[in-house]
Amino acid sequence: MYLNILCRSFMCRAFVFFCLCMPIHASGNPAGSRAITEAECRMRVIELNLELKAGACKTAAAINRTKQAARRINPRLEGGIENVAGTGDFKGFRVAESTIAFSQEIELGNKRRHRTTAAETGVAVSRELETARLSELLLDVRRAVLKVLAVQAKVTLAEETLALVRETEAIARSHELAGKTTPLETGRASTETARAVLALQDRQAEQKDAIRELALCWGETEPTFDAVAGLLDTQTAKLPALSTLLIQAKSNPLLLVADAQTRAFEAKIRTEEAERLPNLEIAAGVRRFEEADGFGFVAGVGIDLPLFNRNRDAVRAAAADAESARLEAAAIRLKNESTLRRLHARLKTLSEKNASLRDTIIPASESTLAFVKQSHEQGKAGYLDVLDARRTVVETRMDVINASVEYHACQIEIDQICSSSPATP
Repeated sequence: MYLNILCRSFMCRAFVFFCLCMPIHASGNPAGSRAITEAECRMRVIELNLELKAGACKTAAAINRTKQAARRINPRLEGGIENVAGTGDFKGFRVAESTIAFSQEIELGNKRRHRTTAAETGVAVSRELETARLSELLLDVRRAVLKVLAVQAKVTLAEETLALVRETEAIARSHELAGKTTPLETGRASTETARAVLALQDRQAEQKDAIRELALCWGETEPTFDAVAGLLDTQTAKLPALSTLLIQAKSNPLLLVADAQTRAFEAKIRTEEAERLPNLEIAAGVRRFEEADGFGFVAGVGIDLPLFNRNRDAVRAAAADAESARLEAAAIRLKNESTLRRLHARLKTLSEKNASLRDTIIPASESTLAFVKQSHEQGKAGYLDVLDARRTVVETRMDVINASVEYHACQIEIDQICSSSPATP
């Protein structure tokens, strides 16, 4: 039986030695690491993100369409010849009549003004979309930065846990050498050390993945940094009043886009209504009479007869689009209000949870761990008591990290609804 315990203890120590020999990187934000600040992340998104550049091109295109919509219709030059190359008196060019005339189409019903206004509303929609996309990208950066800071905090916790289990293992070994405990307890301590090493390596791998996701926000496939400067803020800010948030939600970027689209479709209605009135065409020119060797002036007026097409279906389609945009805007308002009420209630719960963890539970668990460690050093408590107290501290601190991450994530979602313009560094 004792031989069994010794073999098991030897295997545990060998496993620990193997794990300790594996490469372990430094903490979440170690000295000499390539750290980047959140402000630098936002600046990189503004400067390098391809979607923002594509949005700027779309806005430029909309501006040029507005300029084109304001252009007048070009005049038309027409030329023709009659009574030529026939037979008898019409042989050759003897009685030919050649005409050169200019014609100009005149738009009635203020078509050009309505068309230009509709194009201008298209520019407004494009700009609102560009602003909303920038706001969304900056919020994505905040989410990615929050994830990196959370993982860095977990890496730090894993490092501290590893240091603690190594210290406990050293005490267990000294007790074994002094004959105060059995190799079984030392084997357990060795196993916990190995598990702590693996846990730290997992957290470090998570940190690399989070760094890569952050870099992708501005199109960087190979990150030029390996940490984000700063610590995860576990202090919760003062909760704003729900009424204040509901007022701020009226300037939500997506809501502004929906309102701009509504105005664009309303302008489209007026444009289509103006198209129901046909345009007037005026022509004037000179005619040459070869037989009489003289000239004469010609003039004419033309207008389309709206017998088969009065553009009614296009007007109805534009009206349906405008109504659809208004309904979408109303749906966004309702959704934002419902989401704000839910997030506000959740923030209140998380704030109370954070305060309880930070002010009561963590101090109590750390105090218990310190007492149990001291008792273990004196041989008055077993290793299992230390293990249980340590796990309680680690789990409690992990609860603080997770609650803080959720709190900040909810705050980001609220800012997404309430922000009228994106924050820039």
